[in-house]
Amino acid sequence: MRHKLFLIFLVVVISFTCSKEKVEQVIGRGSIIFTANGEDFIREGFTDKNGWEINFKYFYINISGPTAYMPENEGQYIKLGGDYWIDFMDFNSETGLVYIDEITDVPAGNYQSLKFGIRKTSSGEYNGYSIVMQGEARKERETVPFIIMLDEELDFDGKEGYVGDEVKGLLLDGKSTAVEMTFHVDHIFGDIDADKDSHVNTESVGFDFFNNFKIDNEVIVTQSEMKEQIDYEKLVNAVWTLGHLGEGHCEASNQSSAGIFK
Repeated sequence: MRHKLFLIFLVVVISFTCSKEKVEQVIGRGSIIFTANGEDFIREGFTDKNGWEINFKYFYINISGPTAYMPENEGQYIKLGGDYWIDFMDFNSETGLVYIDEITDVPAGNYQSLKFGIRKTSSGEYNGYSIVMQGEARKERETVPFIIMLDEELDFDGKEGYVGDEVKGLLLDGKSTAVEMTFHVDHIFGDIDADKDSHVNTESVGFDFFNNFKIDNEVIVTQSEMKEQIDYEKLVNAVWTLGHLGEGHCEASNQSSAGIFK
């Protein structure tokens, strides 16, 4: 009787193993490339809502733990561990994207949803900051060099997936797919080409906000130094809306400044 039960158990195990192998063969495997996009606003410069021509020399951001997951099953995900200190000006000249990293041998599927954090870096020249913008602002005959250092930390979750002219995150057998974290810096500065009453202009601070900290014709300012400034809350709220997937909005959570505003 024991031998009979053992044989039955062995057949079940073999059948399950074979079935599992068949499923993996049907699903297939491929590679996911993680990228970030600062858009033309960062790459080429733009005119903000106050009429300042903004041009960046560097635009650093510290992205933490980017994770691509299946929108219908968050338990199926692929994650890059650690932090990635990137410069949006270090972009691919053909795609405009910044390469972050790649994961191979990933089960095929729909990974169009993304989660990622923004964290303060713990080393380097800008230790203790999460976002650093360096460049020049020009208006009429005035040119103001600037370095703006933010230490805000938060998490973004793009549940709705990438919104744009192409599908991103759909991984087919034997192929590779790119997923993209997009950052809308116009949410901070506004855009003179957008409608005056659009949220981009009504909810942004513009360069005039930062120009209030000008000393010897340059702006070098940290987030902590801005806290007493009018519209500081507006600035922080704008930072909370930076993260997108293309034009797809991301939900913000775990904001380090949450709770300090009445």
